[in-house]
Amino acid sequence: MNDERKFKEVIHTIKGAEKDKDKFLKASRLERHEGKTRFSFDSDDLIALMAFATIWLMMILFFIGMR
Repeated sequence: MNDERKFKEVIHTIKGAEKDKDKFLKASRLERHEGKTRFSFDSDDLIALMAFATIWLMMILFFIGMR
């Protein structure tokens, strides 16, 4: 697939699509809801990660102590 468009044309197309999307949402009386980013942690994720790391570390220390 060969695309002969220039960089500025692509940017213009993307901006136009964003404007069209906003017009459509306004006409249908909806709001734009951006999803959360892929690597963002909230407090629940952070607590679960810390619990996992603590248990993992305790297992390693337990097996080292049995030697």
